Amino acid sequence: MIALDTNILVRFFAKDDEAQLRKVHALLGLEDTAFFICDLVLVETHWVLRSIYEWTCAEVADAFFRLTSIHNLEFENEAHLRLALNALQEGADLADELIVRASRERGAESFATFDKGIIRRQGGFAASP
Repeated sequence: MIALDTNILVRFFAKDDEAQLRKVHALLGLEDTAFFICDLVLVETHWVLRSIYEWTCAEVADAFFRLTSIHNLEFENEAHLRLALNALQEGADLADELIVRASRERGAESFATFDKGIIRRQGGFAASP
């Protein structure tokens, strides 16, 4: 298995450096090879695509949903990722959604935050201290 870094995903999506894009395609085209993408790489990629390339939340979510359909890509927790991407399509922050889902999975009974968006989306679980 080969783990992928943020810059690999950015080149894959942005297609702004032809030489690096060819290398990414060659890497991803390796037969009988699995690839791993951790949540932090997805969060960084989300940040880069939104802040530097000015993609919308919906565009990032659509691109990441396409990633989940690639058979040889593995994620930290694909079920959490899919739920977070649904929220991202509605304008939520990817990092926030992944944090809340990881907290729930680890058995947290509640989530303390000052983030009003999280409290609104995660009412009953998230609250201000």
